[in-house]
Amino acid sequence: MSTTEKMAVERALAEFDRVGAPAALLTIVRTLATSADPRAADPLLRALTFNDAAFHDIAIEGLTAIGEPAVEPLLASLDGMDYGARYRALRALVAIGDPRARPAYEYWLGADIIPGVRCICVKGLARFPDTEALLLKALEDKVWVVRYYAIQMLCERGLTPQTRAALATLAADPERVVRLKLAQVFARADAPV
Repeated sequence: MSTTEKMAVERALAEFDRVGAPAALLTIVRTLATSADPRAADPLLRALTFNDAAFHDIAIEGLTAIGEPAVEPLLASLDGMDYGARYRALRALVAIGDPRARPAYEYWLGADIIPGVRCICVKGLARFPDTEALLLKALEDKVWVVRYYAIQMLCERGLTPQTRAALATLAADPERVVRLKLAQVFARADAPV
């Protein structure tokens, strides 16, 4: 980081709490997000909670760019966040790919009331080779989009006899989109090479 960039980050950190105008605050968050400076983790976490979607993707990208130093602050913030901010924090954790996030994926897959949070947890868990049982459990979720997501993640890992048998139980799924996805998966898996 150049001296000019360091000075811009110092200024942005100092101004973050003082600026009230959304446009100016967005500029500050952009500066912090592009810095990849671990000191920006806290303000970027706070930006995840803002009631303005313009901040969210920028904050997620910034936290992802910070990487490993942002993992503990992200994990520590999950309980205190509203479900929307929790979803965004989990997206950043999935993008970072740190294994310390696995317990959080497991917990929020079972605990969160929002399907989007559960979906991002399925995505996070799919990165671990020994999580097939958790993904199979997600096939039982009461919300179709979570089941759909679990199907997708299981297929990306490659069908095993166990996953194929579990997916076959969804042939009578009440949601048409799930049944169509399943038909697509089996057609692709059974197609001649």
